[in-house]
Amino acid sequence: MNLYKKLLFFVSAFIMTCVMLLPSTKVKAANELYTYDKGLIRSSTLGNHYYYNESTKTLTLYGGVIDANNSYFIDSYVNGLKICVELDTTIYGGFYLNGSTKITGPGKLTIVPREKGPDLPFAGIYMRNGGRLVIDKAYIDITAIHSGKSRFGGWAILGNNHGEELYVRDSEINVKAQNAAISCFNGGINFVKCGMISPSHAVNKGGDVYKADEVTLAKEVQISKFYVTQQPAWEVTGAVGDYVTMKVEASLDNARYQWQRYNREKSRWENVSFSGAQTNTLRFQVSEDMYSWRFRCVITYGGLISLTSDDCNLKVVAKITSQPASTVYVNSGSTATLSVTANGTIMNYTWQYYNQSTRNWVNLTEGGNYSNVRTSTLKVKGNSSTHGIKFRCAVRNKFGYTVYTNGTTLNVR
Repeated sequence: MNLYKKLLFFVSAFIMTCVMLLPSTKVKAANELYTYDKGLIRSSTLGNHYYYNESTKTLTLYGGVIDANNSYFIDSYVNGLKICVELDTTIYGGFYLNGSTKITGPGKLTIVPREKGPDLPFAGIYMRNGGRLVIDKAYIDITAIHSGKSRFGGWAILGNNHGEELYVRDSEINVKAQNAAISCFNGGINFVKCGMISPSHAVNKGGDVYKADEVTLAKEVQISKFYVTQQPAWEVTGAVGDYVTMKVEASLDNARYQWQRYNREKSRWENVSFSGAQTNTLRFQVSEDMYSWRFRCVITYGGLISLTSDDCNLKVVAKITSQPASTVYVNSGSTATLSVTANGTIMNYTWQYYNQSTRNWVNLTEGGNYSNVRTSTLKVKGNSSTHGIKFRCAVRNKFGYTVYTNGTTLNVR
């Protein structure tokens, strides 16, 4: 056997020996879910801490402490996986996600990725392969800080810069990390009804969260729920010359407010400078030119989160400055006078009487016992048929809005 054949023989023998001695490996396929203790799992009861329903792609955490022995708790290739934290659960390990995943509450999820072991987690939550990580109505606390110089366990929530996206909605999140708290989601980081309140003036840029200098990656990030707890009324009615108030409330203390009104001529929203324009309560005096103005409030917290309230429509009505007397006395055969004065551009006055039978207000008709029924001054003949009748006036302005005077009862003597 020449040297070449001997070398080929020994190489072949070595390869065969390696194949026989080394454990076989399996390429993990799509829609497969692995755990540190069970390997590939299907729908089954997996103990007191968690359960996986393969048909709904739902992994439910039932509370307690799960120690993944310094590796990932789950290694997921399931696209559309839902992780439901039913009860408060603490996991020593990490989440390795290769498909879009949603994490939701109501329980609190605490993750502590380890820095030593045979299968070291890069991060508390590691999203790869362009997936979308959705954190919705969740409570998450991740501490990825180690004492050594290991590069593992140094991130809290990590993408892979391959189009991964982070979407956080209505959630409370606290994350601390050795290297970066939230990083490498170049598909975008999006917040709805929540946002970063720490560090101060943090910057969400290019899929990374930086400190205010836009250079230093933030190692601690706090995300809090932020939403409008009290919307302004859909419509506020204001009489010309009167003051009206609009109010809004937000979920975070020390929020900043800026009221705006919609400029119809310029088709844009503009800041107002009325009293309280930069507080949660706006107050101003109504003028006739404010007809159909719309208001809203922009609420910010630390310059990081911004909310916009619902619109509030201003309905401008005439202001009744002089009411008819509550009771008018007149001798039988004489004529009583009921009058009203109002501010604003008035389109018409309509006097009405109260029908006791139908319990409705009815417009008066000119003639007979009544005259000037469409003016600010009503004339009523005093007799047995008008005694005890209750009257009022409907005052309609140029915008088509109507206000009513108080009722007046005619007493014929």
